[in-house]
Amino acid sequence: MDKLTLALSMLGIALFLMAISSKLKGAQSLILTMGFFMLVTGGFASYANWLPQTRGEVPPETSASLGNVDAMSSDKLAEMGAKIIFDDPGTMTGAGKGQCPLCHGFKAGALSERAPNLSGIAKRAEATIKSPIYKTQVTSVKESCSGCGRAATAEEYIAESHSCPACFVVPGFGVKGSNDKESPMPTIHKAPIGLSIDEQIAVDTWLYVREGETPPTPKEIRAAYEKFIPESDRPKPASAEASAGGAPKGPVILTGAEKPQDIIMKMGCVACHKIPTTAARFGTVGPMLIEGTNAKKRISSPEYLARVKAGAAHAASPKEYIMESIVNPNAFIVPGFAPKATPTESPMPKDFSKKMTYEAISNLADFLLSIDAGVAKKDGMAPPPGG
Repeated sequence: MDKLTLALSMLGIALFLMAISSKLKGAQSLILTMGFFMLVTGGFASYANWLPQTRGEVPPETSASLGNVDAMSSDKLAEMGAKIIFDDPGTMTGAGKGQCPLCHGFKAGALSERAPNLSGIAKRAEATIKSPIYKTQVTSVKESCSGCGRAATAEEYIAESHSCPACFVVPGFGVKGSNDKESPMPTIHKAPIGLSIDEQIAVDTWLYVREGETPPTPKEIRAAYEKFIPESDRPKPASAEASAGGAPKGPVILTGAEKPQDIIMKMGCVACHKIPTTAARFGTVGPMLIEGTNAKKRISSPEYLARVKAGAAHAASPKEYIMESIVNPNAFIVPGFAPKATPTESPMPKDFSKKMTYEAISNLADFLLSIDAGVAKKDGMAPPPGG
């Protein structure tokens, strides 16, 4: 018997018993009514028990192993690289584990405000290392490590850019106010991104293959990264037990048992935001998070109230505003931080509700509410005007 038939049968029995009960008096009616309720209750209990039983447990984390990348074809490596870069490789949209699209553009001619457009980087890298500015630019870091030297090939330039973003800052894309001496880009093999060298080999291979260029071999790309990352600093490879050819690491699941500072690191907040009292000190893509000062102002601002009127935003308290911003970044984009090319599309990842439990989001919101302009000043971080 299917579910619809069962429901209709129970409804028919209920109506029949109600009709009989209305014609009886006294004890007979009471007994029949009690029987009716017992029948319905038992029926629904049985039906509920018949449904598939599920448990809301955290799914296991998939292995970070890509398998033996040295033995893979360029096309296979490029396919894996695309999955690391994008949430949807087919349309080149959304941010994958590498978080690259949060700042970089990848389509020819697309506006890329926060970091260089990486369309054509395979050829452009060769020209960059030959340019005078590459050799003469003064930045906060001279080389990735003592004695590492600088890039001599295109693949080394890409590896250096990932391993030491401040070694060379593309003019116009430095941290605001640093005169291009500081890069806003995080070091890719370290937290919060934490790509292994194998994963970066896959990413770099994709950068070449998507342009129709012949990529360097995995061995050549690995040597480029090992030139700029000292052995003691290299990310540890995945366990040997991981199945060869497995998919890139799946989403990180946070349960709420973690410290807020750990959530901030694991979710990559440091790549885009400044957050006083934490390691997030250089992000410029998003606003400084001093929500003890700003959240209350934001939900009463004309811009936010307009979003509420449009049915896009719904927060009624500062904490609700923070939680809404985490799970639905497009609900309200802080003025001054909307991308020019897509002003209604926040650059912030849209999948935090899949990576964090309600408790984790709530704990993070409480932590951010504890940080105000005064805390920022004590931590040596000047709050922006008005905040």
